[in-house]
Amino acid sequence: MRKTSQQVHAGGQPIDLHIAMQAAEWLSIIMSGEATQAEQQAWASWRAQHPDHERAWTHIEKVSGGFRQLDAQAGRQALARRPGARRQGLKLAMVLATFGASGALGLRTQPARTALADLSTGVGQRRELLLADGSRLHLNTDSAVNLHYSASERRLELVRGEVFITTAQEHGRPYRPFLVDTMHGQAKALGTRYSVRQEDTHTVVAVEQGTVRATARDGHASRLIEAGQGASMTAQRVDAAQAVSSDIWGWRQGLLLADGMPLGDFLRQLGRYRHGLLGCDDGVAGLRISGVFPLQDTEAVLLSLPNSLPVQIHFRTRFWVRVQARAVGLRAAR
Repeated sequence: MRKTSQQVHAGGQPIDLHIAMQAAEWLSIIMSGEATQAEQQAWASWRAQHPDHERAWTHIEKVSGGFRQLDAQAGRQALARRPGARRQGLKLAMVLATFGASGALGLRTQPARTALADLSTGVGQRRELLLADGSRLHLNTDSAVNLHYSASERRLELVRGEVFITTAQEHGRPYRPFLVDTMHGQAKALGTRYSVRQEDTHTVVAVEQGTVRATARDGHASRLIEAGQGASMTAQRVDAAQAVSSDIWGWRQGLLLADGMPLGDFLRQLGRYRHGLLGCDDGVAGLRISGVFPLQDTEAVLLSLPNSLPVQIHFRTRFWVRVQARAVGLRAAR
């Protein structure tokens, strides 16, 4: 179970917001009346994983019992129609309505901040924008940013996900630095094209052109990253810069580029562009894969893997996929 200080209440007891959001997702599936047997089994398995899961489900089912007088499928369709942050916001609204929020929740939780961000994309979506200063911003899948432009600086707050930025030179006005803030630190552009990706434990800065200064949040560690390099930073340190391949920016063209990439890493990257759980057994994680894969159809990519690797694809549900060593005479199981 993922631990977090972001909590709501179920029956007077605090419960992890992430678990409450999962319960809301399961409610929409089960109430639709269209849940498959595999989905019902996965739902039962989720409830049995931890007492908090069962408590969250019992509470949301009890409080939302009145919803059954409405068109239950409409709720499922409403969730399905809304991409990304809007879908996340709808689930958050359901959670806050049925669980209630603790005083510490407010608008500081990750789901709320993502839902209310200035710019965002959903899972599998990408977006390109021209900012007011002429800089160009690409948002990768499941990403969100807030814009903070002032007379003294141009600052982006990366709430979630990944961005690629082409900074514009401003003429006829005082210099304003271009900054990207994450939970781990700050990336300051020195006339450049670069990407910033925020993970749970670290932020990765990669530079295509120019130079970026990465500074850890505590302010004690800082490093220059040159073109063709990337570096990881936490709140306390900035790792040494390493050479990076331009393949890492293939997502801007809707492509996942792999050149001898371990299958486990490949699936982690692909999983960012689809809903649900995607993983593989340890026995196949080290297999190497190469190719150019379109991100708009991740299921087609998965189904193509047995053509080049000794694996089979097991669809436990639409949202739970496992890649395993191929059994004799078998390629994909659905």
